[in-house]
Amino acid sequence: MKVAEVRECLKKYNMKEKDSIIIELYKRIPKKVKEEYEIDKYLNDINEEKKPKDKETVQDIMTLKGEIDYFLSCANQGLYASPNRVIPKKERSGWRFKVKKFIKDLNTFEPSTNEGILATNMLGAIFKILSYGSCSLTFTNWETFRAIGISQDNFLDMIMKRKFAGAYSKDDLTFIVKLLKVDKDPYGWSDAFYGFFIDNLKNKVMLEDAISLLDEEIQNTNVKLKEHEKKHEYTREYNCEELINDFSETILKIYIKLDKPDLGIKYFQTNYIEKQIEVKEYVLLNILKNYELYAEYLKEYESKMDKVKLRESLQIDYKRIKREYDE
Repeated sequence: MKVAEVRECLKKYNMKEKDSIIIELYKRIPKKVKEEYEIDKYLNDINEEKKPKDKETVQDIMTLKGEIDYFLSCANQGLYASPNRVIPKKERSGWRFKVKKFIKDLNTFEPSTNEGILATNMLGAIFKILSYGSCSLTFTNWETFRAIGISQDNFLDMIMKRKFAGAYSKDDLTFIVKLLKVDKDPYGWSDAFYGFFIDNLKNKVMLEDAISLLDEEIQNTNVKLKEHEKKHEYTREYNCEELINDFSETILKIYIKLDKPDLGIKYFQTNYIEKQIEVKEYVLLNILKNYELYAEYLKEYESKMDKVKLRESLQIDYKRIKREYDE
């Protein structure tokens, strides 16, 4: 029922009956919910919510950094995920309120100031622990980004906009590229993650620097991949291959944004890891189709059509694009 319907429904009860209803509802509220929403405090003093609150004052950046550093240290030790004597149970279950407050306070600092630069770096640190926590038990729940009410890709976008708010620095771009390597949130993962990254590259210099930095990460990851292959560390092998492929696709798309799709296609073909040629072509052709690069699509398709059997959906796309492009 809506609130107005609840009020109308309560009119038919006397005060004693209303007391019984409140008590019964209270008994049915899970203990965790009572703690998180401070139901007992509300019952003890209903007027507390109505009292005018002093305007919240944001702490100075170094005090705030100290609190965040301590929070991150505790989270990394698993103290927000399991019973311990350091972090009280109520604080463990309410970790997201603490994080939301941190994010709100950090965003009050102007990005281009010294305090603002430090605030953005702290947001990056929070972003990393939330990303890690979405795949490894770090807090009382796994859906870390959903818990704070902001998706992983939107959080990244917020950080990038702050980093690139002033004069461009390659160090700022390097900072962002490192963030691209975090664990991807399995509960909210989307292509927008890398899309936001590309959209925030506003000029040719940034685009070219991004290609250089991403390529450097790919080469470094290839070295790690070979080490994991020797040790038969299959999970780490998979993670390395996934990062290489994500970055290879991103470099292709950046080359497209630079109006150099041929260089992007060549880079993709050289670096994207996929044993099945048909699957690799499926990924590449779909990117070209989505960017409406029909001449490049036809050229790529026709260079492979006699060498590998392409799936039916690609055959249908090819016939349609060929017909429309020829017209």
